[in-house]
Amino acid sequence: MSANKLLKRIIRPDDFDYSKEGENPADEFAVVFSALIHDVDHTGLPNSQLVLEKADVALKYHNKSVAEQNSLSIAWEMLLEPKYAALRACIWNSDQERRRFRQLLVNAVMATDILDKEQQLIRKKRWDKAFHDPERRLSMDSTEELTMNRKATSVLEHIIQASDVAHTMQHWRIYCKWNQRLFEEMYLAYKTGRSSKDPSIGWYEGEIWFFDHYIIPLAKKLRECGVFGVASDEYLTYALENRKEWEMKGRDVCNEMLEAVASKSMTEQQLQQQSTKFLKQRRRETIG
Repeated sequence: MSANKLLKRIIRPDDFDYSKEGENPADEFAVVFSALIHDVDHTGLPNSQLVLEKADVALKYHNKSVAEQNSLSIAWEMLLEPKYAALRACIWNSDQERRRFRQLLVNAVMATDILDKEQQLIRKKRWDKAFHDPERRLSMDSTEELTMNRKATSVLEHIIQASDVAHTMQHWRIYCKWNQRLFEEMYLAYKTGRSSKDPSIGWYEGEIWFFDHYIIPLAKKLRECGVFGVASDEYLTYALENRKEWEMKGRDVCNEMLEAVASKSMTEQQLQQQSTKFLKQRRRETIG
């Protein structure tokens, strides 16, 4: 829903014609589709834990963006099933269009792995080429089409990144709701022995760091790219306001979240069952 909301806020003339402008609506669908599938088969554990446990998926994907690659693989295999032939026909009509759609899908889903420093650096360089230093960009690029494709790829990647953490750029109550869900997920992993880190230690400081080094810079990029008009100000304003409110109330919120989880007094087996139930509920709400 967040991805679709951002796409709808891209500024275009009322008489915009995709065919005349050289754009493909399937590109936008790739973003919506990636938002739908980017957490398929997610276990509630971070990639680092899957690597530490030598999980099958970690070995399969050589410890690189494990959950993201697993989600992509499962979703793509499902999309290629015979029962989705009509859907595929709506998305692509040639091998070239299929390859483009898949590449956009890969770029978008992989962009949600924000802890992969190598990929983050690649995306940063692509953004800088697309939106900074225009003289250098024009001298290096052979065609205007290449420049536009680079811009489109960068914008789509940042749309999915913003959608993945959209709760931080919405009303305080929404931010707190999903922040608590993440805290519960990580706390359950800790209590069931699937994580060595107690999330209640440093959660307050971690959110401050996250706002300062990821959320607010991301919101500024949405404004900088210039395709969302004044709508981009809404995301930045909410991010700044939530950061300010978290700084004032965050410690109390952390204590409340910890009390709420600890008060359940569950056994390990009960915690595991609750973890499974919680993840299913989270997936349903995300899809809905």
